[in-house]
Amino acid sequence: MSKKEKKVKKKKNVLNRVLLCIILVGLVFLTYYIYTNFFKKSGSVEAPKVVDEIKNFNYVVSENDTKLFKSTFNELKKVLSEKEVDKKAYAEAISKLFIIDFFTLGNKTSKNDIGGVQFVFSSYKSDFVDYARDGIYKQVSNSIGESKGNDLPIVSKVEITKTEEISPANVFSSIGFGEDAIGFEITINWEYESGSDFQKSSTLTIVTDNDKLSVAKMTEE
Repeated sequence: MSKKEKKVKKKKNVLNRVLLCIILVGLVFLTYYIYTNFFKKSGSVEAPKVVDEIKNFNYVVSENDTKLFKSTFNELKKVLSEKEVDKKAYAEAISKLFIIDFFTLGNKTSKNDIGGVQFVFSSYKSDFVDYARDGIYKQVSNSIGESKGNDLPIVSKVEITKTEEISPANVFSSIGFGEDAIGFEITINWEYESGSDFQKSSTLTIVTDNDKLSVAKMTEE
């Protein structure tokens, strides 16, 4: 092979390598574009950004939460910031927050975005989520994320009408609460921004849950 032929061949090899690099870079950008514009959009919805929290108790407020939830959350922060926490006020605050979040559907991103879970007794969370999916959230699953909340209920007001201290050991014998465990039964009513046929009253049972108080039972009035 002559020097001229070798030179031409070398030049072709360089061009082929450059072309291969261009193709590979193009494939990388194409893959990224397809992922971000198709697969990522059709996947699970990203969790809303957390805008406030009570770190020691793992309570959070997201950017999608309503003004009523955020203002009530501030009440809870105040209660838990005290050197000696008022258990009754604590139980009432999480009762209101639970109701606001669970029965407000207009700000939910999907049928799996169940409100109030952070306030539910730890051992019951899984069953609670299943209960919600098969109940109130199943009824509106086709509307969530499509109507943008325009025709879904939003809790606008909550009112506690009765708070009674109870012994969790007497109510939940299977859990093994100690005699010194704290519990409350709280009767609560609420309203929606617009007319709704959804539940508007309940009695919540709040019990000791490690270092927190949590909702262990919800009974419709």
